[in-house]
Amino acid sequence: MRLRPPAEVRVRVPGERVLAWMPVGSSSLVATESTLLLPSDGGVDVRVPWDRVLRASWEPAILEVTAQPEGGGRPVVHRIRFDGEPGVLPEVVRERVTASIVVQHHAELVGDRGARFVARRVPGSTDLRWSVVFDVGLDPADPDLRRRADELLAEFRASLGV
Repeated sequence: MRLRPPAEVRVRVPGERVLAWMPVGSSSLVATESTLLLPSDGGVDVRVPWDRVLRASWEPAILEVTAQPEGGGRPVVHRIRFDGEPGVLPEVVRERVTASIVVQHHAELVGDRGARFVARRVPGSTDLRWSVVFDVGLDPADPDLRRRADELLAEFRASLGV
């Protein structure tokens, strides 16, 4: 039997289908079809669309979500402390993040280090958002690496016809 989300959850995501939720302090963590809603200390929720979630890891009592900001730049890490069992929320988060990935490819830039090109489905749209994630030790601000990564991304996209 599926439980209906409490009013506190439904009011925070009007018009969205709630897939899973979990109490977090005086608020809750909510997964909808399009977004992971994170409670913040300041009382303002943080909405992270699934195509922006780079990584989510669950440890006892802590969820760590690494997300790509809307305007680009360095990823932001959100650490959410919780009590109790997360229920099905970890599985829902994993499924939603995985479902947003359409294709990914790793290309070498310097030796065996390189960049991962990822096309992700924008929730509620047919659009794809492409991202380039450089391997540890490579500087994404290096203009030569950026140029080479852009060239390889263009080649990869052309090979897919997009």
